[in-house]
Amino acid sequence: MKVDNQYAAFLLIEILYERGIVNKATYNNVVKYKKTYCDGADSHI
Repeated sequence: MKVDNQYAAFLLIEILYERGIVNKATYNNVVKYKKTYCDGADSHI
């Protein structure tokens, strides 16, 4: 199974946030980027 690097990074940041290793500001920035990334990936539909 091949996983997209961006998706893997998003999952890792989410896990780190849940464990308290990443702060809320960093997590929120990643979530904003994730939304932009996902919207761009679906633009061909």
